Amino acid sequence: MGYRSEVVLVVGAEVMAQFMVTMAKSTEARSLCFGDAQMVKNYQETGSILFQWDFIKWYEGYEAIDALSDFMDWCDAEEDVDGSAEHFRFVRVGEDTSDFVCRGFGFEDVNVERSISW
Repeated sequence: MGYRSEVVLVVGAEVMAQFMVTMAKSTEARSLCFGDAQMVKNYQETGSILFQWDFIKWYEGYEAIDALSDFMDWCDAEEDVDGSAEHFRFVRVGEDTSDFVCRGFGFEDVNVERSISW
């Protein structure tokens, strides 16, 4: 069965061109984003796209995951040049309560919330 996560990736209009380069290079990433994800176009009326996956195996070594990680790495590397890390947000929550990852500085309304229910 494997370890599963909930994942959200928001891609801002400012980095959309580079995201589309990633999509053009990876059929698997294109399928993951535009076939398997729940998608919100024009997120926050900014020309951005929000992708959301529930119960997904988000492992390094999978072509689609590696392609999206490369895109986020590019955004991080370009931060000093044009602030690209401010134009995406990635949040992954794993099955373990302490397992979560946040990347990017944009769209801070996409975040991890924890609560106790009874």
